Amino acid sequence: MLRYLSRRYPVLSVCALAGLAAALVILAHRFALERAYRTVEITLDGDDWATLARRNGLAREDLYAELYRRGARSVTLYAATLRRLSDAGLATYMTGADVLNAQRTGSLGGPLAELARAGRIRADDTYVLGALPLLRLIQTGLSVQVGASRTAITSGSGPVLRINGRGQDLTEASLGVVPGDLRAARAHHLAAELRVRNFREVAPGGLEAFFAGLERLREPFTLIFDRDQVLGYERLVPAVAAEMRRAGFAFGEIEAFTARRRQKGEQQLARLVAPRVIRVFSMTPEELAGSTPRDARDKFVLAARERNVRILYLRPFLTTGAGENAVTANLDYVGSIASELVRAGYVLGKAEPLPAAGTPAALFLLAALGTLAVAAITGGEVGAALGAPVPPRWLAAAVGAGLLATVAAIAAHHTTLWRQLLAFLAALAFPTLSMLCLFPGARRPEEGAGAAASRDGELGRPPATLPGSRVLGRAIGGLWAVSGVTALGGLMVAALLSQWQFMMEMREFLGVKLAHIVPVVLAGLLVAAASAPRGELWPRLRAWLRQPLRLEYGIAIIVVGLLAVFALGRTGNSGLPLLSGLELRSRVVLQHVLVARPRTKEYLIGDPAMVLAFALAALGARRWVLPAAMVGAIGQVGLVNSFSHIHTPLVYVLFRTVYALVIGSLIGAGLVALLGGSRRWWGPSSRTAAPPAPAHEPVVPQDRGRSRAPEGDAAR
Repeated sequence: MLRYLSRRYPVLSVCALAGLAAALVILAHRFALERAYRTVEITLDGDDWATLARRNGLAREDLYAELYRRGARSVTLYAATLRRLSDAGLATYMTGADVLNAQRTGSLGGPLAELARAGRIRADDTYVLGALPLLRLIQTGLSVQVGASRTAITSGSGPVLRINGRGQDLTEASLGVVPGDLRAARAHHLAAELRVRNFREVAPGGLEAFFAGLERLREPFTLIFDRDQVLGYERLVPAVAAEMRRAGFAFGEIEAFTARRRQKGEQQLARLVAPRVIRVFSMTPEELAGSTPRDARDKFVLAARERNVRILYLRPFLTTGAGENAVTANLDYVGSIASELVRAGYVLGKAEPLPAAGTPAALFLLAALGTLAVAAITGGEVGAALGAPVPPRWLAAAVGAGLLATVAAIAAHHTTLWRQLLAFLAALAFPTLSMLCLFPGARRPEEGAGAAASRDGELGRPPATLPGSRVLGRAIGGLWAVSGVTALGGLMVAALLSQWQFMMEMREFLGVKLAHIVPVVLAGLLVAAASAPRGELWPRLRAWLRQPLRLEYGIAIIVVGLLAVFALGRTGNSGLPLLSGLELRSRVVLQHVLVARPRTKEYLIGDPAMVLAFALAALGARRWVLPAAMVGAIGQVGLVNSFSHIHTPLVYVLFRTVYALVIGSLIGAGLVALLGGSRRWWGPSSRTAAPPAPAHEPVVPQDRGRSRAPEGDAAR
């Protein structure tokens, strides 16, 4: 293949090799970066673990000590609110109307009774009782949002904080960190992270005062925002980002598999604070209720290993089975996650952001040149195979235009979209070129690279005499050869997208659906063109499209269409659900047995079908080569798609690809064995000549006007 392409496209072949060499250099740097990024932080939801301690009669501090020994390294503290402080028994708040009603019933006492007797209670205000330091913390926090003029502390038999106004906006307002919560975490070697709810309003200078209060705590917080919005959404996100950068705080971006679950404003904030972003994985209480500790453990470990997640946000199982100690079960749950991470080579500690990862301009330019060259070669070969050759000057002009566009993108410092387009081009070109040049049924034997494959089977030796071992070796070797060229495309895609924003999944591979469709359709067209007489492909297709739709063809189209929709729905992170519990169990088994679980559509569908397609081509069963090759192409596009998941460390992608090829080869070998065993029903030996017609029966002419054959001729 390489010799043929280098003779036909000498300059483009050199450009392609240079691009692949640059891609390997880029990926070597990325591999080193990923190997160094191995610290994972297990953080505890402060409220839920405190609830577990209270339910079981434990002090929160005692639980913290044991959790640290089991592998936890931080506690995520919620910013205090009036409601939270009241639930914890630290403060009491009442509206002025409630105070006046209590006075009339005679149930009011203490400082509020004094204020009521003095006529200083207003029905529309809110009054808070508590220790003076806590009231000052509340006053400072509220001043950030409503302004200092709306709060005041009065003295008497006890301090009272008066707030102008009442309602949920006040009782749910974020007030900052309670120092006692922070001291409890530090006393047991646990770092503290902060969970903050977005402000509904901000007083002038309030945002700066809020972050200044956090800085005084001298804790390098990672801010993990509460509910569905980041702090500052939507107009103050740039101001929040500026304060976070100044204070040195990191942004804990919660992983979301659908756009609906993303926090509003998170992508804007992540871009503004980059690279101080850490990916966070958590399970909601509803998700935990439907899982077992073992299932949850597997999800957390997988997030760290395969998606660059570095903060695992753990809530406890507040409900456990009968006869099971809830505290012990949850401690074991945390310990199992920590031990699995350590066994996989990770370090437990305070998570740090992924360093800024970039590509030198010269290497990116070479990688782009290589991609454009391979795309041009593929276009030229596909055009020739389909009977529409492309002039070489057009190919050279297309590569030149693409190179100029790359230079312009680099000069403008806006390469993200161009990287995505180039990666999409590579994802289309490499699988198509590998099928075209290495699959024996994809082109005529006399056309270039196909001539090198003109041996055995349909292209040489009669298929009836081809040994079974030779068929099997040829079929498995063909799968690995085609996949090897396709994997070069995967490496090129990975190199083009090896940037910080792709590794953090802020940007994604563009055109994943089309990348799954186009190579499969092209594979079918190429095989169909190779089997049709020269120049007859398009007339045959037009004639076929003009035929009446028969029932069996209609049913087949519906079935294939539904399968295609289902396959496309399974692409990406938020696709359709699994086919069955069997598939789910197989995934779990492979995840535990192998370093990285291979993708189902590769090892179970695409790769075995490709082995079968090579075997059918070698045995001369041309009718079945086309459908088998199109199904086999699914595995090739899946292989490239694996490399487009840039947030997955490169080593796991390589393991996943090799595992898929090994398992797919074994399954394909079984299919080839079944194929060989059934040859007596479909092979050439099963086709016997029709018995001669009796001499006394005349041969009915097939066409009107054709002369009737003599009986003797018919008998002969």
